[in-house]
Amino acid sequence: MSSSKKESMTLVVLSLVLVHPHIQILHLSSCPAYGNFFNNTSLVTVLTGTAFPFNMQGPIAGGVSLLNPTTIFIENGGDYRVNFVITDNTVVFGPNPVAFPHLPTVSLFLNNVQAPLEQANFGIEITQAEDRGCKPIVGDTILSIPDNSILELRNITTQGPITTIITCDSVGNNVQLSLFKLS
Repeated sequence: MSSSKKESMTLVVLSLVLVHPHIQILHLSSCPAYGNFFNNTSLVTVLTGTAFPFNMQGPIAGGVSLLNPTTIFIENGGDYRVNFVITDNTVVFGPNPVAFPHLPTVSLFLNNVQAPLEQANFGIEITQAEDRGCKPIVGDTILSIPDNSILELRNITTQGPITTIITCDSVGNNVQLSLFKLS
């Protein structure tokens, strides 16, 4: 190959890099970020104002990790879909009508602040002892999360005669939270 052809090929390659440098940047910034955290121990008792513990983690990527048993760390900010399931055990109350209504409520806390506009508050209402059992509290929302943030799922129950949440002691997980980066 002559030296003029080599120079020409080199210039073409350089111009492609100069014309489309964002292709590589887009590829780097679109790395997936997600995490799955759960608790599969027996009964877990969570007082009002405290966070639910996780004792296991599933697949994680992109800077999402379990910082301690109650706190999830998110290194790379963005919009994340966050969903969770908690099992609320009202069987432990027995048929005692004084324990009802039971109004367990949970919320996501981002950097120790409750998610805005109650967009992450979820709960159930069990009005009578006859309705007791193992009931799921399910939440699903999208949060804008800044870089280097922490996320917790807390019991925020303030109404009813019993504000503590006791999870079910059943086969499977009694607390589970997953998050997925959308953008």
